[in-house]
This record gives sequence, C-alpha cells and structure tokens, in this order.
Amino acid sequence: MKFNYIIYLTLVVIFNSCNSTKNISEANESVVFETQEDEAENSSEFVKAASLKIDEIVASNKHIPFKKLKEDRVKNYEANSGVEIVHTMSEKKTGHEMYYHLQKSTLYIGSSYLCDQCPNVHLSAASGFVIHEDGVVVTNYHVISPKDTIEYDGLFAVDYDGNVYVVTEILSASKANDLAILKVETNGKKLTALPLADQELVGEDVYMMGHPFKNTFFMTKGIISRKFVNSKSSKPRISITADFGIGASGGPVVNDSGQVVGVVSATRSYYTEGANRKGDLQLLLKIVIPVSELNKYVKEEVLK
Repeated sequence: MKFNYIIYLTLVVIFNSCNSTKNISEANESVVFETQEDEAENSSEFVKAASLKIDEIVASNKHIPFKKLKEDRVKNYEANSGVEIVHTMSEKKTGHEMYYHLQKSTLYIGSSYLCDQCPNVHLSAASGFVIHEDGVVVTNYHVISPKDTIEYDGLFAVDYDGNVYVVTEILSASKANDLAILKVETNGKKLTALPLADQELVGEDVYMMGHPFKNTFFMTKGIISRKFVNSKSSKPRISITADFGIGASGGPVVNDSGQVVGVVSATRSYYTEGANRKGDLQLLLKIVIPVSELNKYVKEEVLK
C-alpha cells in the first residue's frame, strides 16, 4: 500500500507540473500572437461615401476653389513649408502591426470634378500621408497639378474612417522632386503623423501603402533596390521592389520601424524591343522620391 501511495503522489506531481507548464506556455503565446481583428475592405463603398460627402461640401461652398490652390502652388514653388518635424525612433514592427500603423496616417487624396460624359461629380484617385498632427500632408506634385482640360472644384483628403478634410493651402510644391506639402482643415482634430527617417538605405526592407486602381489602403512589401539620378530632373530617386500602380501616387514608403523613407512617384516599363512597348515586358521599375529630398522642404524641430 505504501508503495502504491508513493506512485500515486508521483503521478499527481507530474500531472500538475505538466499542466502548469502548459498554462504558462499558453499565456505567453496569447501575448506574443495578440492581433487586431481585420475588417474586409469595401473600396467602392468607401469612394462612394467620400464622393457624397465632398459633393455636399462643394454644394455648400465650404471648400477652397482649385484656382486658389493653383495660386498657392505657384507662390510656394520650391519653398520650404516651414513645418517643424521631430525625427523619432521606433521599434521594428511585424507586417500586421505595420498595416495598421500605415492605415492610421495614409489618406485618399482626390480632386472633385464634373464629368463631361455624365451629370455626375467624380473624385480622382491618389494617395498621401500625414507628417504633422495639425493637418500637414505630403503627396506628389503631379497629384496637385492635373490636366488643365478638366475643371476641378477643389482638393480633398479622406482618412480610413471616412472623415473628409478640405485642402486649404499648398505650403510647398516641387515639380523636379514631384513633391507637394498640403495643409488640410481638421477643425481641431489631431491626426496621426508618420515619422520621417533621416535617410533612405539601399537594401533595407520597406512597406508601401496607397490606393492603386482605387484598391483602398493596399499594402505591399519589398526592398530599396537602388538609388539613382533622374535623367530629366537631375534629382535623386530610389527604386523599390514593393508593388504599386495608378492611384498609389503620393503614398508613403516606410522602413520596418515605420519611418518614412520615400514617397511613391511613378513607374517605368522596359520591353524586349525598347521603349516603344513592343515585345515582352521585361522589367517594371517602381520609382520613389527619397526622404532625403522630402526633408529639404520641412524644418527639424529643436527639442528644448
């Protein structure tokens, strides 16, 4: 009997020990793999809802006419925006964490215009991102300088929650660097800004978010594949392997810590039979404006 009792106690200790170890492991796993619940995107409904809100703003004349913004573009051409930016460091993020980090600060940028083929008001598609909580936004120069053949009402920014912000001023514009810094009316609301890196590094991992072909808040991943000089503007550019397309212009490109290292700008196609788009598509370059150029149009805040 004494022998059986000893065996019984031994088994109880082993059983409790195993359960204790399992509980600790499961508790740790719940912390490590804690994730945010994903909601499915409905891009068409997002754009439709934004368009309706913008129609109301234009109808009530609460927007800034595009003509006034064009005057700002000329007045502040190649000017420093005067916006003070603090360069902050942050920890590396997982891909899942990065998506929501970018989503909070990435904006849908659109110009409203009356269609010449139907009676409806349409909203063009581009991207941008917040660099200061008081409503300072970065996008491309070509986004704020569309074709003169279309008459635009105004320029607007829309966040992930569907809030529409009227662009009130163009603080800085650079055609050579394909950059524009805008001010939007937030009515006192503080926006979530992305931190700017000091420089971009060839070979580092990057993430991009934008709205290619109106696929809203679309994120891709890649690396900075090289740094080069644009033959037309003689300005530096970087190419990345993260994918993007029309509608992603002005979107943020960030490193694995979530700091901006570039701004989406353009694509360039290479075919087997030259630039006439003949033969097989061999290479599609994804061209980005480096953050080292963007930093020239802001001021670094001096911490006291």
